[in-house]
Amino acid sequence: MKTSFFGQMLPDNNQMFYGLFNKAATTSTHMAKLLHEAVSKNMVLGQNTYFSQISRYKNEAAELKRQVYAVSGKSLISPFERNDMYALVTALSNVSDYIDISARRINLYTIDNITTPIKDFCEVIVEASHELERCVRSLHNLRDAETITQSCNHIKQLEHNADNIYDKAVASLNAEETDIFQLIKYGEIYAALERTTDKFEDVAYIIESILVKNS
Repeated sequence: MKTSFFGQMLPDNNQMFYGLFNKAATTSTHMAKLLHEAVSKNMVLGQNTYFSQISRYKNEAAELKRQVYAVSGKSLISPFERNDMYALVTALSNVSDYIDISARRINLYTIDNITTPIKDFCEVIVEASHELERCVRSLHNLRDAETITQSCNHIKQLEHNADNIYDKAVASLNAEETDIFQLIKYGEIYAALERTTDKFEDVAYIIESILVKNS
């Protein structure tokens, strides 16, 4: 990574930004784990506890985004272009937002049973969150392009896997479910979960762009 003279003089400034990015990625991982644990619970009361925690983490993610914007406006230097920093932290915040949206869909519709596709989606989301966290933590060394690229490719493959889960789940739902209300409920949940995996891929593309610009 190219480092300016001022960047060498003020190294802690960059570390502060990297710390905020890392926290945002870690927050997504906490939320993903809670979502996965929630769909593994059969009792509604137990699920609600997890959903409440997810909501709190979502608020933390929004605050981390605000901090990046606020600190950036007062800083002389940044680890990379400010527009890229804003794009990255916004995309990370979107991941948290959509995990929360998925949780709220499941909670709102009080579905009769947690289907295999829902569990499969949540497993993909957990794996993607771990990979995203590794990827973001690697940004402090943009010279390690291979590690970052591998993580980005893994995230994109996971999103492709989620697309396949979605296609099969919707096809099965339309073929087997006769109750229109159940069709709507599960269709909305599947769509929310699939869109969540899209948000992970969005972050991967932004990170790849940052990598190219700073290589």
